[in-house]
Amino acid sequence: MNETKKTARRGVTDRIASIVAATSVAVFTLAGAPARAEDGKTGGYSNAEFVRLRDERTEWGFLSSIAEGRTPLTAVQTVSRSEARQRGLVPESPPAEEGFVRGSVAVQPFAMGWAGLDPGTDATGRSLALRDSSRIERLTLPSPVLACGLSFGTGNVFATTEIDFTTSSLTKYAKGDDVFGLWSAADYLSWWTFPGTAYASWAGEHVSLAAGRFRTGIGFGESNLFLNGKAPWYDHLEWSFWLGRFRFFSLWGSSSSQLNATEYAVQGVDWDTLDNHDASTASVTAIKLFSYHYLEFSPLDWLGLGLGEMQMLGGKVPELAHLLPLSFWHNTYSAGSSNVMLLATAWSVPLPGLLVRGEFVMDDSKAPSEHGTAKPNCWGWEAGLTWVLPARPAGWMLTLDAEYSHADKWTYARWQPYLTMYQRQTLTGGWNGLDVPLGHPDGGDVDKVSLRFVARAQSGRRFELGYAWTMKGPVYLGMITTVGADPVPVYYDFDDWAGDGALDALLGTTRKHVHGVDARVVWPLARAWTLDASVDFRVVLNAGHVRGDTEYETVWKIGLAREFGR
Repeated sequence: MNETKKTARRGVTDRIASIVAATSVAVFTLAGAPARAEDGKTGGYSNAEFVRLRDERTEWGFLSSIAEGRTPLTAVQTVSRSEARQRGLVPESPPAEEGFVRGSVAVQPFAMGWAGLDPGTDATGRSLALRDSSRIERLTLPSPVLACGLSFGTGNVFATTEIDFTTSSLTKYAKGDDVFGLWSAADYLSWWTFPGTAYASWAGEHVSLAAGRFRTGIGFGESNLFLNGKAPWYDHLEWSFWLGRFRFFSLWGSSSSQLNATEYAVQGVDWDTLDNHDASTASVTAIKLFSYHYLEFSPLDWLGLGLGEMQMLGGKVPELAHLLPLSFWHNTYSAGSSNVMLLATAWSVPLPGLLVRGEFVMDDSKAPSEHGTAKPNCWGWEAGLTWVLPARPAGWMLTLDAEYSHADKWTYARWQPYLTMYQRQTLTGGWNGLDVPLGHPDGGDVDKVSLRFVARAQSGRRFELGYAWTMKGPVYLGMITTVGADPVPVYYDFDDWAGDGALDALLGTTRKHVHGVDARVVWPLARAWTLDASVDFRVVLNAGHVRGDTEYETVWKIGLAREFGR
């Protein structure tokens, strides 16, 4: 890089650092001054603030309810504080009587390193760096390097926004062996993806509404099949209604509509000439949306049931039928612009301390009368348990999680990029983005077994040890190759476009096996600082889907985190 470019880059970085510093000072001032009502009483919390049920700050109440033999009444991972309070998952305390404004600042000096890290490619030669959710997760710190937040609201209204700097964009650049950390601030200050959290919400005694960007998911396990709880965030609107044993959840979310030239060329072609009844879908509108309807019911004290339907909508402006909160979509199906999936789930606490659960999703099913090029079965299932161990050292809780999950070869896949079940989260610069599956974190064509032991203390101390075995086939979401001069999506009917045997010749049959062990320690220190350190070691057999190739990957990270004002 020449001196002129280096100087320009340093100038941009300096300006960014100045803006962040000035913002930090202003927000830190707010953070140090808690909201007070006119009568001098300190303001409380808002019922409309959203909390994650397995967040490290709230999961104690969630797991305690299981230990007491109570079956959870919802599998939705993020709920309003109003609902969490009614479920007994957060402490009972009064909401704010007056409006409040609060600032917060979080800092985390850190270091991380990796060895043997290879993003790999799919069968078409396209890099998997931005499509591997486990890689994104391993290279992202649990909390931002620097975050400046502002929250305001009343007892039933809440809004929050923040500017944060994370390492998630590092997945685009990391390879081989390297060490990265605070001394490379010029890099991560230029990779910002802020905000990670920004939403406005309202909550009553039985209804909550939210609009913005924050994490959520559906399911109790590591690998959610219907709405991926490991996604960094979703830009979405959501509505929930709960009453006793009944709950309804509706979500409307968006993905970046960005397509590269090859994807755009594929999106504008009618690949389903037999079933597509709408020729206008060949005209591409830059829109990719997804919608969820999810109903839960607990017919017995020890049993929870859930049914849901999701729809991908892409390439066309949504109609009212796509946005109505209680309308289901199979009767509005259009092969060129929508794609749907169903969920059935059940969970139970048959014994105090033991939560068992299962999920089944159906993307497509092949009827007995269908033959030839009809789409094959595209299913997925998950079974698991969470055991709150009866051993309870003073101030500690011990849990063991076990899970098996599976997704068929073409589950979540589709001809068109806008109908493939992932969301694209655009990175700084706008040239590309992270493609995060909406269902199983590893996409389709996968089997996974995981075990995890966690010891957590009410003081915030935490120790985790986990093992996972993943068997991943050669099918990845969004695969496109060239046949002659034309880009063609890699899909179950690829032979119809490329000739008999072309699909098997391209993909092969070799499955990649990954054995992974990870450990994490969280330990509060003096003056409100918290040490957060982890290591992840993986043995990759048949690496790159090449039989006999073996690779070893290690990722470690350590941070000292402190938050002011929340």
